[in-house]
Amino acid sequence: MKRKGIVAGMICLALAFALSGCSSSNTEKRKNHKSEEVTTGSEDVKAVSTQELTQDEQIYQNLFDIENSVTVKIDISKEELDKIQDDYEEYESIRSKSPIYRKADKVTITVGDQVYEIEEVGIRLKGNMSRKPVYDEETGEPNICHYKLSFNETFDDEEYYGDDAKVWASEEERQERKDRTFATLKKMELKWNGMYDDTHIREYYATQIFRKEGVLVQHMNLSSLDINGDNYGVIKIYEPVDKIFIERNLPEEDWGGDLYKCGWTMRPCNYVKSSVNYGIEDKDEGTTYNFDLKTNKKSSNHESLEKLLDVLAKTDITSEDYASVIDTDSLAKFLAVSYFTGDPDDLRNNYNNHYVYFLKSSGKAIFIPYDNDRCFGLTKSWNPDGTGMTEVSPYSDDAIGSGRRQMNPLIKYGILENGFIRDKYTEELKKVAAFDEWKEENFEEIYEIAKNNYEEVVEPSIKLANQKQPFVFSLEGKDTGSDDVNMAFSDYVTKIMETFNSEVE
Repeated sequence: MKRKGIVAGMICLALAFALSGCSSSNTEKRKNHKSEEVTTGSEDVKAVSTQELTQDEQIYQNLFDIENSVTVKIDISKEELDKIQDDYEEYESIRSKSPIYRKADKVTITVGDQVYEIEEVGIRLKGNMSRKPVYDEETGEPNICHYKLSFNETFDDEEYYGDDAKVWASEEERQERKDRTFATLKKMELKWNGMYDDTHIREYYATQIFRKEGVLVQHMNLSSLDINGDNYGVIKIYEPVDKIFIERNLPEEDWGGDLYKCGWTMRPCNYVKSSVNYGIEDKDEGTTYNFDLKTNKKSSNHESLEKLLDVLAKTDITSEDYASVIDTDSLAKFLAVSYFTGDPDDLRNNYNNHYVYFLKSSGKAIFIPYDNDRCFGLTKSWNPDGTGMTEVSPYSDDAIGSGRRQMNPLIKYGILENGFIRDKYTEELKKVAAFDEWKEENFEEIYEIAKNNYEEVVEPSIKLANQKQPFVFSLEGKDTGSDDVNMAFSDYVTKIMETFNSEVE
């Protein structure tokens, strides 16, 4: 049952479709022009395809090219912002998150010298522990928030929008909106620099290393954010992990599998069958799951996930059992890069922040990193081991972020007790350790691109209630052993490589 008390008074705006770069989703186009980057290990979004790109795909390529300066400008009425605030408060009261997209009159996305305008775009808050209201509840000053944009929102759900629900002239027109994309995307995520990464590129750099290793990972980029003419500084933009993402990156025979977003709800997502739960999140009822199904919502019986959990629960599990439900090569790569990124809030260290996807052709699980905003020595606000993860062994039997012994059977059986993928994992660790990305000059090259593009807009033009220190561009950092500042990237690399070299022969 959807909550009705927060939807009154929405004004129905006339439909305008002013963006030549917006187009309907087209599976056949994705099939013919899909990216080769995962199978080839390509490092750069510029190498998206050897074939001719569609217009939407060309925009996608440019949007996530770090060399292009990007601006996201949101024009939205005070009335709609107030509704987002009301939504936050209403759903927070039931310990949930609002699913309601409010209406931005126009979103203007500038990529290099190309300007794209999209009218009537859905916008809502996003985030779990990081979610903030639009306005500070004590001072009334604006916060800088994580947002999610929806380019295909129809605004016609009467239980959300009441008498102001949009009435479409025809079903054909409504379907056109449901199919509308920008840069092949139906949605886009916006996140602010809550870890105060002065380089602004560490999470971006982590995605590049995952991608080079052949791990499926979101494309992301930096952008400046403007809301109603006010500069909110430099944010990060992401493509969602969804059906479009799967079809862009995997061969057709693997489309159609179950995709789950995985993380903490009221319990850890540790792959222990008796500890976890799974299903389809219902924000209106405040119902959440460790494994939140994102595809096949009407048809899935969770068979693939249940099989995985059942196998991992066996007391006499064999390497053949393990490999029957997991793409072990993919997992070894995923865990190897995850070790070097040093995020204490990931699958291994805090049973959090990843996706699991079951390949249609084999039913085996692959793992997709997500929300790596605490990587490479970003210790501000949380430094659970006191070293920024730099003294943690790649074979540690602790879950560092949780402060407890490792419970995840993926790790226990794969790397620790049974060692089913330990040799593969070690091989991939050595491979990743040899990447040129650890050279300081390569990191600084990307940093200088970002600095040149955004230094003039890095500091917001208005006072933001939740901004705790100035935003700057800097390569500096300190290793204090506390959680008051961030470590320099160069120091992080030096220290984690020392640990790696002492642990791996």
